[in-house]
Amino acid sequence: MELYHGTTVLNLKQITPHYDGHEKRPYVFATPNFASALRYITPEKGNLYFGIENNTAIIVEKFPGAFEQTYQNISGIIYVLPAQHFQLTQLGNRTEYISSQPVTPIRTIPIINVMEKLCDAQSRGYIKIYRYPNIPENYILYNESLIQKIRRFIYKKFNQITK
Repeated sequence: MELYHGTTVLNLKQITPHYDGHEKRPYVFATPNFASALRYITPEKGNLYFGIENNTAIIVEKFPGAFEQTYQNISGIIYVLPAQHFQLTQLGNRTEYISSQPVTPIRTIPIINVMEKLCDAQSRGYIKIYRYPNIPENYILYNESLIQKIRRFIYKKFNQITK
C-alpha cells in the first residue's frame, strides 16, 4: 500500500514531522485516499472544513465561494510515501496515518490545477464537496459561531426568496 501527502511545497527530498495545530507532537500525515490528499494542496485551509463521511473525503465551505477562493489557480504536488513508516492511529476524534520520523517520498505527482482535479474527483464519487449554505448539520453544531449561523440562515433564506 502507498500513502499520499498533498502540499504546495515542491522539491522535498524528505517530509519532516510538523505540528498540525491539534496535536502536541509533530507528525508526518498521510492518507491512502488520493482525493483526500488533494484537499491539502493549498496555502489557505482556513476557508473550509475537511472531514470523512461514509469513508469518503469531504470538503465543506465555511462561506459562499470559499472553495474557489481556496483552490482556484493553485498548483502543488502529491508525494507518494511508503506505508511501512506509518501507523494508523486515533488522534482526538479522527483516525490518521502518522509518522513521527521523517519520510522519504517514493515518487511525486505534480498537480497543475487543484480545483479541476477536486471537481473531477467529485464527479467520479471519490470526494464530496458541500457548497455553502447547503452544508451538513454537524458542521453547524461544532464549528460555527452563533453569528455565522445567523448569517448563513439569512443567506439561505434570501437565496430561496430570490429564486
